[in-house]
Amino acid sequence: MWRRDRRSGLDRRPAHGYVPRALRPLLDSEPAFKANVLKMMLEHVDELPEADAVRGRLGPQVQREIAEASRTQWLPGAWGPAIYEAVAAILGEAGVYEVAAEMVTAAPAMPMFQPLLRGVIHIFGREPVELLRAYPHAQKFIARNCGTCEVLFAGPTTVRFRRVPEPLRRRVWQVGQLAVIEAMLTLAGGGGKVELEASTFAATGTIDFLVHT
Repeated sequence: MWRRDRRSGLDRRPAHGYVPRALRPLLDSEPAFKANVLKMMLEHVDELPEADAVRGRLGPQVQREIAEASRTQWLPGAWGPAIYEAVAAILGEAGVYEVAAEMVTAAPAMPMFQPLLRGVIHIFGREPVELLRAYPHAQKFIARNCGTCEVLFAGPTTVRFRRVPEPLRRRVWQVGQLAVIEAMLTLAGGGGKVELEASTFAATGTIDFLVHT
């Protein structure tokens, strides 16, 4: 279950009515996600009983562009948080957590993630914390200009993001990342809880996810 962290310093503006600005050519320097990831997010949204209400919070043009994009196409990074904001507006942060965690559960069956997971398991085994080594590599594959990600193996194990761009510095992004990390631990047959240290996140884009197993 998602736990609210009052130290986060996150953007707490209401989710209601949040829609990315109109489409224009995406610059190479702008934050971007592979369309495959955004498609996957909406596929899991569509499994929710409240799917129609959630989609009603998203601009139709954004939904159309995601649906029509090739899976390898880069799309605006702001659209990821926009989907999470739409979920949060209807289901709260628990809904965001659920969607993000379900994406991790489904990942091993997806061709885009299978080689990466096989490689990490072959080299490092199935130790839950070791599986986190795959996360920075996955970030490089699915995200562009979205900051850096590294895993620090020093008590406790820490997943650290730096220079996360402003369009992603939203509470829902933080909830989604926390859900993904905890779901990865579960996927590896373990478990654990993640604590946030995000006191400078709003100002600098740096955030630590402290993993306790």
